Amino acid sequence: MAYGKDALKYVLSILSFSSKSFYNEEIERYWTNLIPELNNIEIDNNIENPAQKVELFFANHNYNPLDNSPKIIILNKSITREHNGQIILETSSGEDCARLLSISHTNAQRFSMPIYLIITNECLNANLNSKPEHIPLLPKYVIRDKTWSPDLIIPNHPALNFKRIDYGNNKGPRDRAKLLIISHGKNSLLVNQLIKSSKIKNEIRHLELQTLRPMSNDILNQAMILVKKTISLDSTYPWLKPNGDIESISIEQINELLN
Repeated sequence: MAYGKDALKYVLSILSFSSKSFYNEEIERYWTNLIPELNNIEIDNNIENPAQKVELFFANHNYNPLDNSPKIIILNKSITREHNGQIILETSSGEDCARLLSISHTNAQRFSMPIYLIITNECLNANLNSKPEHIPLLPKYVIRDKTWSPDLIIPNHPALNFKRIDYGNNKGPRDRAKLLIISHGKNSLLVNQLIKSSKIKNEIRHLELQTLRPMSNDILNQAMILVKKTISLDSTYPWLKPNGDIESISIEQINELLN
């Protein structure tokens, strides 16, 4: 059985980084104990275009960068909305450990700035549905044009909007649903488990957000179409734009709703 950490390990071995560093010794011990192969990551010193030089940096939830160079900042704990990162992604499955790392690498180059990627222990230890090398990843992003300039960050930018939505067994966006649950991060794993054992599972939609910033209102509006009631986990709710049609609720309350 392969896990999220195996997927992360695989992608780290195929991406090119200009440097690798840790915020402090505690963070270094955490990640190298979890993934000993980190010590074997090869650094590419022959990258010519500065925008292609992506740094790999492991930190904690309090870290804020001092510059805007292309960088992937991997955090092992969820953060609050008060964090000042402009692009913040968070895994909500084992596959996300690979997929979002690959996406972060491309986006660090595309926007020429730091990308915050939150990878929790729950996702690292989540089972994969396939082998790590079978997870669909982006093609390698190479900047060859000398007139290239960074993309602008806008809420609906296609390179920044990532989510997973389950409409129920044999259901789609045109089918009505009694309930839409919005979650993110490690709590999405728990919500999926609760839905799987629920008697009304085919009347429920589940929107797992993987982009916390910038947040696209379009994604929410599309998911809410033909839904009788929309709720958000109280940990996810602060990230959403104010919406009177979305109710904030605890994970315990969701469990009661589904039984």
